[in-house]
Amino acid sequence: MPERKKLFLFSHVSNVRNITGAEKLLLFVARKLSADFDCTLIAPQEGRLTSLARRSGIGVLIWDIPLLYGMCSPYEGLYRDAEGLMGGSAAAQLTGLLAANRPDVVFVNTCVNIVPPFAAKRLGIPVVWHITEVVPDNGYAGEAVRLVDLYSDRIVGISEAALNPFRREVAADKLSQLFPSWESGEFKPPGKWPQLRLGKRREWGIRPEETVVGYISSFLIREKGAEHFIQAALGLKEAFPHARFVVIGGEADSAFHRSLRKLAGQAGSGRIVFVDHEDRIEAAYSAMDIAVIPSLINEGFGMTAMEAMIFGKPVVAYASGGLQEILQATGNGDYLVTSGDITGLSAKISGLLASPGTISAIGQENRIRVEEAFGPAAYMGRFHELLEHLHRLTSAPGDTPADEAGAAAEPAPSAHDAPRLASGARRRARSAKAKRRLRPAGAKKRTGVSRSAGKRRRRPAARKHRRRPARSSAGSIRSRKPGRQRRRSAPVRRHP
Repeated sequence: MPERKKLFLFSHVSNVRNITGAEKLLLFVARKLSADFDCTLIAPQEGRLTSLARRSGIGVLIWDIPLLYGMCSPYEGLYRDAEGLMGGSAAAQLTGLLAANRPDVVFVNTCVNIVPPFAAKRLGIPVVWHITEVVPDNGYAGEAVRLVDLYSDRIVGISEAALNPFRREVAADKLSQLFPSWESGEFKPPGKWPQLRLGKRREWGIRPEETVVGYISSFLIREKGAEHFIQAALGLKEAFPHARFVVIGGEADSAFHRSLRKLAGQAGSGRIVFVDHEDRIEAAYSAMDIAVIPSLINEGFGMTAMEAMIFGKPVVAYASGGLQEILQATGNGDYLVTSGDITGLSAKISGLLASPGTISAIGQENRIRVEEAFGPAAYMGRFHELLEHLHRLTSAPGDTPADEAGAAAEPAPSAHDAPRLASGARRRARSAKAKRRLRPAGAKKRTGVSRSAGKRRRRPAARKHRRRPARSSAGSIRSRKPGRQRRRSAPVRRHP
């Protein structure tokens, strides 16, 4: 039997208590891929993700890697900051790790994790880049998109919202869509849910006859809309005295967390319950009657909406990114609200609270529709397409670093090559010219024109003796050029 190919999966975080949607998605994909590949998860620290990976028989390696958050919030100096990371010691050390272990393919989770693709490309290792967030169209999105394109062989988006920025710049045959899903038998059967419901409600101090409106997030951060949920609850407390509101999420910002509790205090004692952490999401969803997701950012997907529907709950959500796709795909478009419209959010929740029969009917319908759209059977068709691409990447002559003949390391492309990828003619021909595009980092650079957000912008000729960006005492990368302040996104090592 031939030896199985080695696949390294890179996670940008590994939280100790709460596990984020991006971590869940990576673990789910790793479990699926482990049937065909010898998988190793690389994470910055021990946490829930690494523990669950080990339980699934997936190898784990702890390796802290700096991140570039500007990839999901692009700005003018992104190329320069990317080169600063790529030329740093972390990239050199990671290149050494990959050279020593010789994986056949690298799978990178989230766009902020830019060092692993660069290190892999330096060694000629194929890269699959898993995009779980939406790159905002802020005038510089093209810079992040072209960097991802430059350092990847395959780009996989978890929704159309996540892929949209790439469709404008990247060849269509390089892109795949892979919606999240769940394992058959992953959750307890519906017959167990009433027992879970009663137990969790006792724990929360909520009576069986009360109606629970729930909000759940890994961490309570402003962008996830917890404040909007509480404000909507305050507008409903008088009209629906039988309603209770539950906010589930870990503390990420102590000042923001205190402000949420102070705001919730206006509802009276016990009307709004805060839960810091929930290990058993089955019990949490079972205890709810309605799930509300007022995210203020364009979500890459929205795992909470899918999970709530799996447990037969109506979902009210802001129409942001992948959340809009989920609700529309399951026939819940009527429960989408314009992002930021707290009055509209309250109205949708109110309509459900006023009709218990509607809550039950929509919940049952959601269980059926979410299975049809995102269930395990629907997922496997798209997953097999990804699997075929992975096998193709790892079996191409001369492309497999673990080849017994020993392929020579391929020089990594420079971040300054990215702007020349924007031309429409090159986009159409990119598939055929993929190898030529990834020219050596030391090759002569040419003056060119890039296009970002519909504006043409001249790229100055590269300087022969380029000075590296300096690092501030806070660890962020800043320009040495005086008199010009630009927005920065520090490559910090942790985030919720």
